[in-house]
Amino acid sequence: MRSQLAATTLVDDVTEEIRRMILTGEINPGEFLPTRKELAAQFGVGLSTVQEAIQALSAVGMLESRPGKGTWVREDALDGLFHPEAVRARLGELNAEKVYEARGVIEIALTEMAAERATGEDVERIWVALQEMESCVDDNQAFLNADLDFHLAVARAGKNELLEQFYHLSRRLVATVISEILKLPGVKRDSIPYQRAIIEAIAERDPQQARRAAVEHMAYVDRLLNTREPS
Repeated sequence: MRSQLAATTLVDDVTEEIRRMILTGEINPGEFLPTRKELAAQFGVGLSTVQEAIQALSAVGMLESRPGKGTWVREDALDGLFHPEAVRARLGELNAEKVYEARGVIEIALTEMAAERATGEDVERIWVALQEMESCVDDNQAFLNADLDFHLAVARAGKNELLEQFYHLSRRLVATVISEILKLPGVKRDSIPYQRAIIEAIAERDPQQARRAAVEHMAYVDRLLNTREPS
């Protein structure tokens, strides 16, 4: 019985470590995990332990494996942690303005944290997302994806996994509204300077300026919410 308990605990430990790697952005949605052999060596465990951990995370929708291809993090891996439909079921129909209000509190805090905690790699990831936004202002879906990459990169740079997941949830809850807003004339081009101010403040390691930039961005979004046509 003791060995079984120890083995179970070991699987749990490896499962949580892989989950942590996903939550912190060490391995991003869409990216492949190291091979099972590499993971076993990294964690100092047997292949069977790694296999069980991967199976556990696959069962909850975070990982996917294919024979001969490997194991990767699902694009929707983070949804399973705070699923939008589960939240709606508990809270009922959510008002977009209220969700944006909550998102603003989280986003402002994470932006300020990012200016204090971002690594060089974090900063580069945010710049790449901004450049992608600038290159696809004529494509609503591509811009939406790049905008999501930008804000998730800022959230990850804040180095607070729980706040990051709350941000991700709030974003998912108003995904339809975001799509509608991006269809408004000039919105995509007008929003880029706000995003640029955010990354410039983060790159300069200026938390106060980062906070001001995030506040200004959320005020801009609030104005859009108040002027858009009712759906």
